[in-house]
Amino acid sequence: MGGDELKIKIKNADQINELVIMKGFSKTDFSKEIGLSQPMATLITNGDRNPSPRTAKRICEVLECEWAELFEIVKTSQQAAK
Repeated sequence: MGGDELKIKIKNADQINELVIMKGFSKTDFSKEIGLSQPMATLITNGDRNPSPRTAKRICEVLECEWAELFEIVKTSQQAAK
C-alpha cells in the first residue's frame, strides 16, 4: 500500500542542542523535562528520530521557542514492503 505520511522533522539539530545548553539543561535534565528517556531525547535532538507532535510541542515549550523555528512538517512516501 502506497501513500503519503506527514512527519515532523528537526530543521537544525545543532540549534536545538545549543538551545538545550543555553537554557541550562544537561541532556538528562532536558529529557526529564520533556518526558522522554534520555536515549530517545538524544535521538530526537540529534535528528535521528522524528518527534511526535506532542513531543515537538513540549520541546518548544521547554526551550521557549516557536514551533516553526525548530521543526518542519515533511511528506514521506510509504512504500509497500515486497
